[in-house]
Amino acid sequence: MALAGMLIIPLTAGAQEAPALRAHHFTLGGGVVWSGAYDIGDAAATLLGNGAGASAPPFTLFDAKSRITPATSPELRIGFAVTRATALEFSLAYTRPRVGVSISADPEAPAQELPGEQLKQFLIGGAATWQVPIRMGNRLAPFVTGGAAFLRQLHEDQTLGESGQVYYAGAGARYFLRGGHGAGRAFGLRGDARVNFRRNGIDFEDKMRTYPTVSLAAFIGF
Repeated sequence: MALAGMLIIPLTAGAQEAPALRAHHFTLGGGVVWSGAYDIGDAAATLLGNGAGASAPPFTLFDAKSRITPATSPELRIGFAVTRATALEFSLAYTRPRVGVSISADPEAPAQELPGEQLKQFLIGGAATWQVPIRMGNRLAPFVTGGAAFLRQLHEDQTLGESGQVYYAGAGARYFLRGGHGAGRAFGLRGDARVNFRRNGIDFEDKMRTYPTVSLAAFIGF
């Protein structure tokens, strides 16, 4: 009986262990990321009013509100597990959003949406993930993440470009279809949601912009 108990205890402990990446090993992942819209500035087209005096109030022809439209893009990630709970990641994403323009307050026409020019956008970044010590079954492993990226945006004619930075924080989970408990190669799915804070880049105002992203990818461990 004592021998049986000694055998059962390690088996039970192993069965209750949450899946995780293998320390000091690389992971490769690829998938898609959806980026939400965000404003990049407002403007009003005006004419000098014909009222009496030199300081006649201006007449508004229309108001224009510009924004970067939502977009879906491919994303590549390379990670290195420093420990079973902590990993460092390098990411590359290529997106083609548009500069959408909303026209309103035009007394001679209804409000309308214009598609605007299409941009080419590159994000090259680095991040860290930390696996939260919460057990959610034998396959699911939640984590939190934070990082920064270099942003490069090219106008449609590709003759002008703007650079900026994106800082982000978020949370997600890895779902292990194989591996995660021993020395075998891991394979699974990964999803996360992030809040992004963008500085500089294409913008008509000097403001920090905030927008969401959601990603879904497959990963394999080596």
